Amino acid sequence: MAQGKPAHYWRQLRAALTAGQWDARFPAKDVHGRAVSWSDLLRKFNKHCPGHQDVAELASQTQALSLLLSANAADLDGSDVGSQGVLVLGDECRLAEERIDEALAGYDTLKQMDAGASDSVRAALAYYAYALRRPSECLEHLSQLKDLSDAQGPVFPSGTTRSAPATLQVPGTTSNTSLSSSWTGSFVSAQSSASAADINEGRSWSAVEQIRSICLKGMSYETLDTKDARRAFASYLAAAPLVAGVVSEIPTYVPAAASGASASPDNSSFARYRELWRWVERVLRRGIILGARICDVTRTDGENGALWQLFQQYHACSAHWPPLFRSEQRSTVAVLHLRALILKARAGPTPKPGADKPHRWISTARSVVQEYRAILSVSTSFPKAGERNVKVEDLVDLSVAAWEADGAIGEYAGWVIDVLWWATRLTFNSFKIFRHMSRLFYVAGDPELAKRTLRLYVQIVSKAREASMAEAETATAEATGAFGAGKDIDTDAYWVQTLVHGSRMLSRLALAQPDMSKAVDEAKEAGEMLEKAKTRLDINDKALLAIVQLAEAVWQIAMAYTEQDVLTRTKRFEDSLALLHTSLETHPTPSTHHHLALAYLRPGALQDLQTAIVHARAAVEGDPSEVRHWHLLGLLLTASGDWKAAKEVLEMGASVSEVDLEGDEEEEQEPNGVEANGDAPDGVRVHDYATPENQPNGHDAKTDAARLLDGDAIELPPSSSLLQPLGDRPSPNRQETFEQALQLRMTQLTLSEFVEGPEGTGDKWVEVFQWFSEKREVGIEDRRMSIDSRRASQDMKPPSMYSSTEKRVNGVGASMRTSATFPPVQEQPEPVSRASLDAPIPITVTPASPMAHSPAFSQDQLTRTSLNGREESSGEKRLSVDTNRGKGKKVREVFISGVHKGRARVTTISKKIGHNVGRHNGMHLKRSNSAPDFRALLGQTPFQASSIHLRQHLSMHASQQDLSLLEAPPPPPPPPPPATTPTLSRHNVRLAKDRRLLSNLWLMSSATFRRLGKIEQARGAIQEAEVRDESNPAVWVQLGLYYLALDEDRKALEAFQKALFIAPNDVSATIHLCRVYLATIQNRGKSRAGMEPADKDNVDLAVGLLSALTKGPAWDVPEAWYFLAKMYGLQGRQDRERECLCYALTLSENRPLRDPGIAVGWCL
Repeated sequence: MAQGKPAHYWRQLRAALTAGQWDARFPAKDVHGRAVSWSDLLRKFNKHCPGHQDVAELASQTQALSLLLSANAADLDGSDVGSQGVLVLGDECRLAEERIDEALAGYDTLKQMDAGASDSVRAALAYYAYALRRPSECLEHLSQLKDLSDAQGPVFPSGTTRSAPATLQVPGTTSNTSLSSSWTGSFVSAQSSASAADINEGRSWSAVEQIRSICLKGMSYETLDTKDARRAFASYLAAAPLVAGVVSEIPTYVPAAASGASASPDNSSFARYRELWRWVERVLRRGIILGARICDVTRTDGENGALWQLFQQYHACSAHWPPLFRSEQRSTVAVLHLRALILKARAGPTPKPGADKPHRWISTARSVVQEYRAILSVSTSFPKAGERNVKVEDLVDLSVAAWEADGAIGEYAGWVIDVLWWATRLTFNSFKIFRHMSRLFYVAGDPELAKRTLRLYVQIVSKAREASMAEAETATAEATGAFGAGKDIDTDAYWVQTLVHGSRMLSRLALAQPDMSKAVDEAKEAGEMLEKAKTRLDINDKALLAIVQLAEAVWQIAMAYTEQDVLTRTKRFEDSLALLHTSLETHPTPSTHHHLALAYLRPGALQDLQTAIVHARAAVEGDPSEVRHWHLLGLLLTASGDWKAAKEVLEMGASVSEVDLEGDEEEEQEPNGVEANGDAPDGVRVHDYATPENQPNGHDAKTDAARLLDGDAIELPPSSSLLQPLGDRPSPNRQETFEQALQLRMTQLTLSEFVEGPEGTGDKWVEVFQWFSEKREVGIEDRRMSIDSRRASQDMKPPSMYSSTEKRVNGVGASMRTSATFPPVQEQPEPVSRASLDAPIPITVTPASPMAHSPAFSQDQLTRTSLNGREESSGEKRLSVDTNRGKGKKVREVFISGVHKGRARVTTISKKIGHNVGRHNGMHLKRSNSAPDFRALLGQTPFQASSIHLRQHLSMHASQQDLSLLEAPPPPPPPPPPATTPTLSRHNVRLAKDRRLLSNLWLMSSATFRRLGKIEQARGAIQEAEVRDESNPAVWVQLGLYYLALDEDRKALEAFQKALFIAPNDVSATIHLCRVYLATIQNRGKSRAGMEPADKDNVDLAVGLLSALTKGPAWDVPEAWYFLAKMYGLQGRQDRERECLCYALTLSENRPLRDPGIAVGWCL
C-alpha cells in the first residue's frame, strides 16, 4: 500500500493537470475513491510523495495562473473573442490589469525555484511572464530550455501503451538534463511508455508543456514585432510534429449521446485531455492566421506548404473536439480553410469532369463544411425579428463557391442543396439561400423547386425594399434601420443577375414545355422577371446591361414559339433581332453571336445565311468549349452546301464534347481536316480547347500571390466575394451536355448519309451506339412491362407446352434483336438513283433523317417531337383519325365544323376519336400500352420482343394456341393514374430522358435501314425503340412509314393515329396522316367532282389539320405547307394552293440538314 499510494497520487495529479480542471471542486479521488479538492490533492501528494514538493508547487502555481486568466472570461477554454476579433492576437493569454499584482506573487515564487529548477519550472515562468505582459522575459525563459530547438523531431514515437510497473520509480530532478528528461523528472515516470495519450505516466502533460512553450514563443514574437510575421510563423510550425503524435495517439471524441448511458462529459476522451487540446488549438490557429497573411495558397512549396500542413492538422484535431469548444475560433479557421481550398482549385488547371480521384480536394472541403455545420448548429440560433444569421449565410456562400470551383456540375450539387436545406432551419426567409436554391435546383434537375424558390426570392427582396423605402420616408435619421427593414435587400447586381438567370431558365422551360398553356405562362413570367430586373439595373454596367438585353431577346423568341400567334410572331422575331444587335454593341459575347446566327438562319424576310455563318464563327472563336456553337456552325455550313467544311466542324465539335464528357484523355487529338496553321478550311481558327490558354508572353494570367488575408486585416473577407458571376445563361448539367453531344453525332450521321448514301453509314451507326453505351449506363432492360410482368408464370411452363408457331416466332425475334448494339448490316443494296426521285418542286420529304434523294419523309424536318424529347405543340390539337364509316365519319364531320372553335373543343373531340380508335380491327390502339389485349395470348411465352413485333404474328397465335391457356394469366393491371411525372425522382427523370434518347437513336437507324431496302432490320430497330420508350410517339410514326414501304396504307394510317393519340400535337404524325389521305385520293385518279363523300371528308379534315398546324408549331415546316397546298388544290382553291406552294418553296431554300430547334435549340 505504501508503494500504491504514491503511484495513485502521481496519476491523479497528472490527470487533473492534463484535464485542466482548474476550477473543479473535486478534480481527483483518493485511494478509497472519495472525491478530493485541489488543496487536498496537493497535500496528499506532498505527504505520500516526499521529495517532490517542487512538483506540487509547480502544479499549484499553474492552477492559480489559469484561474486568474479565466477570471474575466466566460469559461476556462478561452472561448471569448477580443474586441478586435479572432484574427488579432489581442489579449489572449494575458492578464487583465487588475489581476497583475495578484499574479506577481506566483511569479516570484517560481523564480525562487529557478536556481536548480527543471525545464518544467522554466516553462511555467515563461507562461507567467507572457501573462504578465512581459514577452521579452518570456522569450528569455524559453531560451534556457535545453532542447526546444529539437522539437522538430519525433518526440513521441508510436509504441505499445503498456502501463508502468507496479512499483513506481520516481526519478530525481537535475538541471543538466534535456528538456524531455527534465519534464520526465517532474511529471513523467522513467519507465513510462512513449504514447502521448498516456496520462498516468505523465507523457500527456509533458506534451502540454512543450506545445505551450512553442505557442508562447510565437505569441511573444507576434507581440514584439508586428511587422515581421515570418519569425512567429516559423515558431508555430515547430509544434507540428508534436501535434501529429498527439492526434495519432488520442482517441477521437465521441458525444455522450452516442457513447451510451455510462458516458459523461467529465469522463469523455476530450475532457481527459482538455488542457492539451486548448494549447494545440491555439498554436495551430495562430500559425494558420499568420500563414494566411504571408503564404500563397496556390502553391505548396516551402512555407506555403507548411500552411497546408497546419490546415490538415487542425482539421484532423477537430474530430477530437465537441462542437461548442471554441466555436468562434474554429469557425474562423474553417472559413480560412475553405477559402484556401477554393482559391487553390481555381488557380490550378480546370478539373476534368470525368477524372474523379479518391482524394480530391472537394472531399476535404465537404468534410470541413460538415464540421462547420455542426459548430453552427449548436453555437447559433434562429434569428430574432430584424436580425440575420450571418454565419450560416456565409457558410452557404462558401459551399456554393466550393461547388463552383469544382466545376459547377449539376449532378454534384446534392451536398450543397443539403446545406441549403439545413440553413433554412437557422434562418428566416434568407434571400441568399433562396437565390442559391433557385440556381442549384435547376442545374440539379428540379425545375419546379427552382421556380418556387425564385418566386420566394423575388417576393422577399421586393417586400424588404418596399419596407426600407417606406421607413426611410417616415423615420427620423436616428431611427433609420432600427426595425431591420433593409436587412433583406440584396445588392442591385445580384438582384439583376438572379432575375436574368431566372428569366433565361423560364424561357428554356417554356420552349421545352409540351403543354402550350403552361408554356405561355412560363414565358410570360420570364418577361415579368426581366421587367423587375430592369428596375434596379445600372446602365453604366455595360456587361450587365448586355446580359439583360440578351435575356430580353431570348424572351421574345420564347414568346413567339409558345403563344403561336400569327399576328405577333414576325414582330417578336424582329424585336428579338434588334435587341441582339443592341446587346452585341453594348458588350459582345459568344452567346449573343450564337443567337444572332439562329436569328439569321430562321426562315422569313430576315434570313441571311452568310451573316448567320459569320456570327456562328464568332461564337466558336469566343467560346470554343461550347459544343452547341460548333453544332450550329456545322448546320449552317450544310445549309450553304459546304459539306466538307461542315463535316470538319462537326468533328471538331465532337472532340470538344469528348473533353466535356470524358476528361480522361491526357491530350486531345486534332480532328481531321485541321491544317498545319491551326485553321480549318472554313475559316474558323482552331485552338487546343482542352487546356486553359496562357498569356501571350508565356506566363500565367495570375501573377499575384493569392493570400487569404491582408497583412493588417482584422476581419474575414465576405465569402460572397468568392462567388462567380452567374453569367448570361444557366450552365448545362451533365445530362444536357450528354444530350448536346448526342445531337451533334446524330447530325454527323445525317450528313454522312446525305453525302455517302445510306449504305455508307452502317459502321458509323455501330460507333454511335457503342459511344452511347460507354457514356450512359442506362440500366434499361430489354423487356416490356406489358409482356414481361408474367415472367414467373412463363418460367413455370415446360417447353413442351409451346406450339411450333411460338417457337418459330421466338426464333425470328431472337435472331433479329441485339439489345446493346446496332444490328449489323450484312448486305449492301444497289445505289439509289437520284434522277428517278425528282419531285415537282425542290422540296425533299424524307423519313426520320433527311435525305435529298429519298422519296420518304424526314422525321427531323417534319416533326417537333425532337430527339431530345421536346415537343412543340400548337394551341389546337391534332386528332387520331379513322377512315371507317359510321361513328368515325360523324366525328370527322364534328371536327370539320369546329376545328377553329378553340382548344377546349378540339381537345374534347380528340379524346372522343382517341377512344374510338381502339374499336376497329387491326392495331387495337385504345391504350397507350402497346398490345395489352395480347397479354393473355403471349403471357406464357418466354419471348421478350416488342408488342409491334407480336402483332404481326397475332393471327398465327390465335389459330394455333391452346385456348385453355387464355385463362391462365391473371387480368392485366389497371392503367397507372395520370399526371405522375411530378413525383418522379431526379434519377428517374434522367433515366426517362436516356430512354427517349436511345429510342430516337434506334428510330433513326430504322429509317436508314428502310432507305437501304432492309425492311426486316428496320422493323427490328422499331421494336428496339419501343422497348426503350413505349410512350414515344415517334415509334408509331416510324412504324407507319415502315408500313408505307410495304404498301400497307391501312396499317400505316392506324399507326399514325396511334402516334396522335399519344401526342395530339405531333407534327410529323399529322403530316404523314394527311399524306396518306392525299396518296389514297391520287391513286384513285378521280377529279374533285368524282370523289366519294369519304374522300371529300378526308380532304376537308386534312385542310383543317394542316391549317391549324401551319399557324402553330409547323409554321416553318415546308412539308406542311406543301401538303396543305395539295389539299387546297383538291378543294378547287387554286389561289391558296399557289400561295402555299410558293411559301413552301421559300422555306425549303437555305434549309440545313436538320431542324436547328431540335438539334441545337432556339436558345442556349
